[in-house]
Amino acid sequence: MRPSAPLVRIVGNSYLEITSGLPVIHPRSRSFCGLAEFGVEYLAQLHEVREEASHMKRGPQSQMERMQERKSNGQSKADGPAIAAWVVLLFLLTILCALPIMIGGVSMPRLSPSAPLFPFSFAGILLSAYVPTLTALIVAGLFSSSGGVRPLLRQIRIWRVGITWYALALIGPAILFSLAGLVLLALGGAPPEHWLRFPSLSSFGPGGLTFFIGQLIAGSFGEELGWRGFAQPRLQVRYGALWASILIGTLWSTWHLWPAITPQGFSLMSPVDAAATYIRLISTSIIYAWMYNSTRGSLFLLMVAHAGHNIAATLIGALSNGVYQQLIVALLYLLAAIAVVLATDVQSLCRSNYSLAQSKDFGS
Repeated sequence: MRPSAPLVRIVGNSYLEITSGLPVIHPRSRSFCGLAEFGVEYLAQLHEVREEASHMKRGPQSQMERMQERKSNGQSKADGPAIAAWVVLLFLLTILCALPIMIGGVSMPRLSPSAPLFPFSFAGILLSAYVPTLTALIVAGLFSSSGGVRPLLRQIRIWRVGITWYALALIGPAILFSLAGLVLLALGGAPPEHWLRFPSLSSFGPGGLTFFIGQLIAGSFGEELGWRGFAQPRLQVRYGALWASILIGTLWSTWHLWPAITPQGFSLMSPVDAAATYIRLISTSIIYAWMYNSTRGSLFLLMVAHAGHNIAATLIGALSNGVYQQLIVALLYLLAAIAVVLATDVQSLCRSNYSLAQSKDFGS
């Protein structure tokens, strides 16, 4: 049963060679069921031919995108063990950092040089702030599918992204914290003693300038290389940018609550604290994914944004109901994240279209 002349003309000359290879079967040589089976096979082959011709008409660029998509799908599967190893190592090292405090049996607010195992406890607290980056570097060096350490670090060199991004990274958190204070004040909260709190030059603990600088470095370099530099480009190739950022935000929030496993840790935080942490960090993760992909992987910008949040949290005075102010800050971050999702493509969290497979090459 050969295709009729009208069918050949509709399909086009490019199909003559392929369709001519189909078996020739006389209607009387088969039963009705056999003819039906042959017709289904014939139409299936014809559909494949049309699909291939459609891709050829789109040109080399479309074919390159398909090849890149297939490559990225294979790469995302290869990255699976590396991502799993990073998550396990992330929480394992964090628990090891908290182990001296747990053995000493002293709650974190009461830690002092006279506390049992104080040097080890203090070192564990300092090291814990860098665990996301340290584990990312370890996994990137051990797993060949991760591309090595250098591409991970090279993302820090992407800093030419426009002054608007830096203004958003530094001023945006301050605006959100100020708005949260005004909302809480309008709801009846007592005003803070000082609207701006500057670090003390004489103190080396919390509230001191040295501690403040260390906090900025730890939050920026100690975390972002892991959350956004390592996890974001790998997870978003598999799950899309939005779901990847939600997964990272959930991990980020859970990791940030590690003091809960220390002595009397659960008594140090309320359900409102935990809820505010998850809402804010998942929302922040979506915003940071948008900034990361929109600037083609500027990890330096995200370090500045992380520092901008810590600066605002330190300098802007908290009202008497500080816990609820943090919840309002979290809800404002959530509104900003919703605006990002509504204004961008959910798959890439960008306004411009590009393949997420390119994110694996950020910094290379």
